Formats: sequence, C-alpha cells, structure tokens
Amino acid sequence: MGELKKRVIAGIFLAPLTAFLFYILPLKWFFAFLVVVAVLAVFEGITMAKIPNKHLSLFIIIACLVPLYYKSYQAYIIWLIASPLIYLLIRLAFYRGNTADLNKEIIQAVAAILLCEVFIVLPLFYVYMLKELNDYLPLILLFALWSSDTCAYFAGKTFGKTPLVPQISPKKTFEGLIGAIFGSMLIIVLTIRLSGLSLTNSLIIGFLTGLLGQLGDIFESISKRVSDVKDSSSLIPGHGGILDRIDSFIFTAPFLYNIYCLAGI
Repeated sequence: MGELKKRVIAGIFLAPLTAFLFYILPLKWFFAFLVVVAVLAVFEGITMAKIPNKHLSLFIIIACLVPLYYKSYQAYIIWLIASPLIYLLIRLAFYRGNTADLNKEIIQAVAAILLCEVFIVLPLFYVYMLKELNDYLPLILLFALWSSDTCAYFAGKTFGKTPLVPQISPKKTFEGLIGAIFGSMLIIVLTIRLSGLSLTNSLIIGFLTGLLGQLGDIFESISKRVSDVKDSSSLIPGHGGILDRIDSFIFTAPFLYNIYCLAGI
C-alpha cells in the first residue's frame, strides 16, 4: 500500500475522532487527553534522543504538567531548572559503567528533557488554555493546521520548484509554504463568528499561524535529522508518530493564546 493511501485511510479514521475529542471533551477530560498525547510524544522524543533511561526521563518531563495545571508558573520554572539536576543526581547514584559513557548520556538526557518540557509539554498545555478561553479555539487551531498541511502538500506537489530549507527538509518549497499560509488563513477567516475575531485580525492571525506551523514542522525535522530518523515513530500509518502530528502546535498554540490575551478578546 502506497504512503499516500495509508495517509488518507489513517486520516479518515483519526481526523473525525480527534476533532470530536477536541470539541466535546469537558475541560478536565481534555487535559487528561492532552496528558496522554504528551506522554506518547515525549516517549517518541526521548527515544529519538537515544537516552537509555527512558522511563526516568519520561517521569521527570511529564511531572512538569503538575505546576502548569495548577497555574503555578514559578514552580514550573523551578522544575525546568531542577529537572536536569534530579536526573544527574539519580544517574550518579546508580550508574556503574564507563565514565565517558555517563558524561555523554547525561548531556543527551539533559538536552532532551529540557527540549521536551519546553517544546512538547508547554505547547500542549497552551492548547488546554485555549479551551479555557473559548471551547472552539483548539478546534479552530486544529482545523487551521490541518488545512495548512494539506494545502502545503498539494501546493508543493503541484507547483513546488523553489527549495525552502534543502539542508533540513529537501521536499519543502516556498510554493508549499504559500499553500500552508493560504490554508491556515482560509480556516481562520471562515471561523470568524466562532473565534470572535475581526476580518483584519483573522487574516493576520491566519497568516502567522500558517507560517509558525511550518516553522514548528521544520524545527522537528531538525531533531529528526540529528537523530537520523525519518519519522518520530511508526505509530500512525502514513503519518509517522504523534510528535510528527503535533509539531505544528509548538509555536502556534502559544502564539494564538497570547494574542487572544493581549488583545483582550
């Protein structure tokens, strides 16, 4: 079965379910759902980083959701600082192997822990906070990113000639980026009544959401290049892993939430 066919079949089954959960789940259950997504994505991230002690790293990373859930942002910052130290102390206490291997492991683990806490867990928490602001916002963002990815794919396939970042993602083109921006703007404009935005704000936010979504995808592509893998996992046929599916949220979810707060919408 071809990759495109797998992608379409998986999308037909998973897209309606995901959209349904984004909209129908009450706030606390939506948070629980995002915790599951975060656990899967973080596990893929630390697997890509080739950290030996996956479960220790996973526990340390996911624990940062506790201060976030209770809106204790100072405690979250303290945990960001403390989490590498906790990993270091535990590994020093129980490690019995080669010193050079330990040094390499700790550096890799600390980098992976901080990256996962900031670029996986925190953006997903922003998705939760968007639902606190407006039940429709996470769904609007989800559809905008799906539309952005779809338009980017077909625009790149049909018109793509100018490489965007050939050193990182050879298949990405400027034409695909334009398609991504158009797809995002289309959804944001079509959902004006649900989002409460003006037409001008919708166009601007749609433009930036499409751009930031592609930057999130490029950011994850860099991590895959460093880890020498094609996809974060093979969990979703034709789509890769959870991390491959949520990379567009990395910059867009914090952006959309803070724009709403600053604008007082």
